[in-house]
Amino acid sequence: MAGSRKTWSLLVADPSLIFGLISTGIFYSIILQPGMSETQLARFTSEHAVEYVIVTLFFWGMVDIIMKLSSLPWAYIAACHEWLPARTGREPASKARELLDHIRQNPAWMLASCTGRRLVHALSLVAEKGTSDDYREQLQHLADMDDQELHAKYTVLRFVISVTPILGFLGTVVHFGSAIGSFSFENMDEKLPEIVAGMGTAFNTTSVALATAMTMMFAMFLCERLDQSIVATTDRLIDRELLHRFETQDANFGPFLSVIQDANRATLDQIAQTLHEQVRTWAQSLDLLFGHFQERQQLESARDRAALDALQQRHEAYEAAREEQFQQLVSLVEARQEQSWKQLQTTLERASLFREEIGELTKALNAIAHGEGRLIELQATLSDNLRVLHESSQMDSAMHGLTAAIHLMTTRNRQINLSDAAAA
Repeated sequence: MAGSRKTWSLLVADPSLIFGLISTGIFYSIILQPGMSETQLARFTSEHAVEYVIVTLFFWGMVDIIMKLSSLPWAYIAACHEWLPARTGREPASKARELLDHIRQNPAWMLASCTGRRLVHALSLVAEKGTSDDYREQLQHLADMDDQELHAKYTVLRFVISVTPILGFLGTVVHFGSAIGSFSFENMDEKLPEIVAGMGTAFNTTSVALATAMTMMFAMFLCERLDQSIVATTDRLIDRELLHRFETQDANFGPFLSVIQDANRATLDQIAQTLHEQVRTWAQSLDLLFGHFQERQQLESARDRAALDALQQRHEAYEAAREEQFQQLVSLVEARQEQSWKQLQTTLERASLFREEIGELTKALNAIAHGEGRLIELQATLSDNLRVLHESSQMDSAMHGLTAAIHLMTTRNRQINLSDAAAA
């Protein structure tokens, strides 16, 4: 009884109904204005009382859909949130309390979501029972409850969508009844326009009802598909994080499991001992191998050092030989330079002597040139004298005089040359 009262109080205080009534009031406060009376919208929504009810149901359904759509992003964020830490294997059921405390550290709006509520309920069951028996059935039961809650979430909206076309047909029937009720054959000509107008109003009511119903149905289809995708995401999260998280144990298999555990423990101990001995053998083999490797490395290092020393000695000997050859080459170049310098000096001295000889030769040639001039004059004079002598028939005396003159001229020319040489 208390539950039914609570449900009724929630229906009465439904926020979507309250906002729908407010939206309807605002809508008709605009439509009933004098300037809107001749519009198509006013004719389709304010001709009959049934149309007022259809518009009210339409705003109620659309406000409810909008409120549901506004809550879907938060539900999707909660479904994609990392609620639990990563696990490496199955965990004991005693860890459910720790996981539950970890989940309750999230914000309140995430805990109030479908994903948060299902995680809290699932972990609370395991924490209270202390075991994961029938855990799969409990998770399936929670998934079924969420599916039922999702279906019940759209019950009022389905009612509104289904009742709207019925109200449209009801308005059509009422309008038809009103139009035909005043019909009579006596005044048929006068009443026919009113009957036709009433029939048009009746069809308008059906049109409005069908249009609002289709609009709400399409919006509900989109909203419900999105809500179902969030529930499916939550199902995948639960299957991934909780379905195989805790260890399961059946009481009927307890003795067999203890025997198997003891056998496994003994086998593991033997494997650990064998592995320890094998590791020790491998360590000794590795130590021996590393010792051989170190000796080989030392031997190779000694060989490398000896080869480097020999190469260094050869390099030093080669450098010394090159230095000695360079010194010899420098000495040879210096000796050739000195010899070339001496030859150059000798050449310069010879050139100087040759210049002096050329000067003397030039002077001699000048002197000879002056002497030839005088000889020409003398020859002319002698020719005149010979002509005179020949004319005077004193040939012999002239010949003796000419010979004496020639001897005299030769002596004088020799003296001139000797004086010129002494002066030079």
